[in-house]
Amino acid sequence: MKRFLFPTLLLLAAVACAPKTGAPAEVPIRTYNAPKATGAITIDGILDEADWQNAPLSDAFADIRGVDFEPKPIKQTNMKMLWDEENLYIAGIIEEDNVTASLTEHDAIIYHDNDWEVFIDPDQDCRFYFEIELNALNTVMDLLMDRPYRDGGKFYLPWDLRGLKTAVHVDGTLNDPSDTDKGWTVEMAIPIASLCVEFQTPQELLDKDWKIGFSRVEWLKESGPEENWVWNPTGLVDMHQPERWGVLHFVK
Repeated sequence: MKRFLFPTLLLLAAVACAPKTGAPAEVPIRTYNAPKATGAITIDGILDEADWQNAPLSDAFADIRGVDFEPKPIKQTNMKMLWDEENLYIAGIIEEDNVTASLTEHDAIIYHDNDWEVFIDPDQDCRFYFEIELNALNTVMDLLMDRPYRDGGKFYLPWDLRGLKTAVHVDGTLNDPSDTDKGWTVEMAIPIASLCVEFQTPQELLDKDWKIGFSRVEWLKESGPEENWVWNPTGLVDMHQPERWGVLHFVK
């Protein structure tokens, strides 16, 4: 596959995928063993396929600053993953008593709403990694990072993840505070070929583990600050620490 050719990436200097001096103490890195899907997965936000039922449920999300950080998240968040030769499938299970969303424009700054976020670095080098965010209206923001912000990284928002499929199912009523909801579920199909930006092939990516991060932004108060609940804490209020994301292992 061809490398994306735009000025920011052409000027990229090599950077090591390692924490900077003064970074917080190392946090344990979680690993998710993703089973291979045995049947078709319909992206509708409803996890009723047998493959989803059999996929392991992740550990509950913790505060981004650490699993022991207080106060702990007051709402449950989990994820599941599956894969086949074409796609990585992701499910987010988000407990929420009042499901809300307002943003409807593609590539809007989605974390201004309560949102679901995925960060993917397929070759674990902290370069050319991907961020996908969506809200309960299924509005998507997707971008490509050349490197972390700490290393002078810049994002490329015009990049779109070709072939991405997403769906949201709300268990309750959207934008209605008069009742109590149970939550919302995200379902995603991410084409592996669309993540090949450095001359890899999909099979080469599937032959190795990936770094992957998940974050939920929750506005408990309208004026903030927002909560950041994540699968693998980074130790800082900053998801752009790829070396501190979890590990995705493809079970063959």
